[in-house]
Amino acid sequence: MSRRKDPPFSGVVLVDKPSGMTSHDIVAWVRRTLGMRRVGHAGTLDPLATGLLPCFFGPATRLIQYLHDWPKTYLGLIALGAESATGDLEGLEDLPRVVPPLPPEPVLRRAREKLLGTYPQTPPVYSAKKIGGVPAHRLARQGHAPILAPTTITVHAFRLSPRPEGRLAFAAKVSSGTYIRSLARDLGRMIGTGAYLEFLRRSAIGPLILRGALTPHHDMGRELLLTHCLSPAQIPLPLPRIELDDASLNFFRAGRKVEAPLSKPRPQGALAILTPEGQLAGIGECGSDAMIQPRIVLPPSEM
Repeated sequence: MSRRKDPPFSGVVLVDKPSGMTSHDIVAWVRRTLGMRRVGHAGTLDPLATGLLPCFFGPATRLIQYLHDWPKTYLGLIALGAESATGDLEGLEDLPRVVPPLPPEPVLRRAREKLLGTYPQTPPVYSAKKIGGVPAHRLARQGHAPILAPTTITVHAFRLSPRPEGRLAFAAKVSSGTYIRSLARDLGRMIGTGAYLEFLRRSAIGPLILRGALTPHHDMGRELLLTHCLSPAQIPLPLPRIELDDASLNFFRAGRKVEAPLSKPRPQGALAILTPEGQLAGIGECGSDAMIQPRIVLPPSEM
């Protein structure tokens, strides 16, 4: 018996992940609802976090790699007065939290300014970062103390607003790979109170926004989910777009180089390749010789 193949359609559905579900849970839900195996997500959210989780399905999963340069935007709440083992509510256990007075505005401003820009950030011990192929959170739960190497991140914007009972509301725009739990931890250490992440919601990834995202529920049907999907051509990839005629498209889809259309300046680097009808045919790489080498070829959409 031959293996069942995924349908030829592909795209992305923007999901509003609820608290308590993992990113893998959301992917599994999309798989079940669409009846497809080939589903992936862009940007893991912790189980306690909520908000935007784009789920790509079908051949469009190959486009996820081009989204990693997009910044991510978050809203949330930081609690002062304790430092959590996990960086959030999960790791508090029975640790007492003594509510401290909020630091003076100049102290908060200096700490906030220090956290802006590009610098190395140490990921939380309870994270999916792997050490010798094993996730750090698994080692930590086994009683080990994994040492994680810092990674370079960029905090583009970080706004703080005092709230009652020793809390700070925040809005942050950060590079891919930034841990907001570590941002809260480092803030608490800078101001001398300790801090942990109490609430987190992702509102945007690049131009993809939370408004209109789908909230998952078990009895949602396939047709309803598909009405919320974007086709590959509707995904706002951070790439220049080039339209090819039918003859060039045939060569492109066969994996052969094609000449880039005449334009000034000549395109170079990764390009989104469009059909005359505006569908996304794939991703090509244009060199100095003005020839486009196919990198990703997508089948004609049937959505």
